[in-house]
Amino acid sequence: MTNSAATNSATLQRAIANAISFNMSARGRVALPGVQGAVEPYAKRLERLFAGLGKPFSAKELVTLCENLAKSLERAAQQDSPTQLLVSYEPASFPRQGLVYGVQVVKTEAPINALLAQGQLILPCVPALCDAYLKQLTSLFAGLTYPLNEEQIDRLRQMLQRELDKGFLLSPQSRIRVVYGTGTPPQTGLNCKVSVATRSLSEQARDILAKTPDYLAKLPSLTKVSDVGESIDPSDSTALVATVGTAQHALPLARRGFTVEAFELATPFAQKLRDMAESDNLAISVAAEDILDPLVSLKPNYYRLAVVSEVASRLRDSDALKALLSKLANALVPGGTLLLNLFLADEGMEFDRGVLEAARAANSTIVTRSQLEEILTDIPLTPTDETPVLEYERQHRPEDAPKLDSWYLRWAAGQQVFAMSNPPISLHWLTLERVGEAEAESSEPVQL
Repeated sequence: MTNSAATNSATLQRAIANAISFNMSARGRVALPGVQGAVEPYAKRLERLFAGLGKPFSAKELVTLCENLAKSLERAAQQDSPTQLLVSYEPASFPRQGLVYGVQVVKTEAPINALLAQGQLILPCVPALCDAYLKQLTSLFAGLTYPLNEEQIDRLRQMLQRELDKGFLLSPQSRIRVVYGTGTPPQTGLNCKVSVATRSLSEQARDILAKTPDYLAKLPSLTKVSDVGESIDPSDSTALVATVGTAQHALPLARRGFTVEAFELATPFAQKLRDMAESDNLAISVAAEDILDPLVSLKPNYYRLAVVSEVASRLRDSDALKALLSKLANALVPGGTLLLNLFLADEGMEFDRGVLEAARAANSTIVTRSQLEEILTDIPLTPTDETPVLEYERQHRPEDAPKLDSWYLRWAAGQQVFAMSNPPISLHWLTLERVGEAEAESSEPVQL
């Protein structure tokens, strides 16, 4: 990683680590012997546990924890049978961050003299962070009174690397699930399993619609899309829209008068959009297809406008971006407009493998300006405008327009990759014009 004038490597690495911690998820429980007077050692142990889970206590939260432990241990002392403190924790409800926990006093048949634990940790699937994850887990297990020896550490490293590589290949948005637990007395030791956890876009979309049936109707349109659509005569014009949640842009363009062809990756969203278009009698056709799939073809020399949003952020690398832009250029009529957003790096920034993997895991594939310039030299698309998405919204968004979600603001600012106030990347709109003559279609027969 090379430095920009304003940001050094160490600062960026800390920002990435903080973003990874922000996106971790943990749940589990710890059982401690109900020993009166153990507030201080138990508080220190739980403080280390939560720090190992990537969700450390603040000073105020630590005071509250001590108060809760003191009250619970006092109740335990009043029992006429052996007891244990059961501390359970889970992710805080949105929009809060960190963990929420509860402390219970539980009677046991016999006294326990060891810490018992069960839990799971969900981590972003970033293969380059294997050693960082290993360090976190070994520290976590040591805090649970189960330190690993060298052989166990090596075995855990191999499991982690294997599953990280497999998950990242399957999808950079996969997660790694680490499930661990202590043996039930008289068994001793700690069991640990590492696996890949995935949820497809269609599964996520199905869950969203089950919880919020009018989700697509409420998706706020982005101002740049509306403004570009207003600048083009919709009569006899077909617009291509490709994203996840295409209703966000397909509906406003169709209401403006465009005939819209939507490519929607999430099947439940595709069906919902079909229903909405039919209900409102809008000229929208919907294909539940991934426009990035090489086998998904577009009509050549056909579209007057193409809006491709939150697609380039899922690309593997600059070669994949070049293939996408070539496909779109061939589909546009000469003079046609392509509006596409992608994460552009600040001028002069280059990144190492770890940063690029972390970006892909956050659905924020990074494109440097030198890469973009090189790609466009071979494609008949001429940039006519470039603007940061959030800056454009701040300057042009109507006052009565729905507010953008907080998660989108963080993501578009690049803060899902770099947890800092001014990340060296951000989501930009590129407006490009199709130049030159349309490629003639061959009339020669093709052998099948």
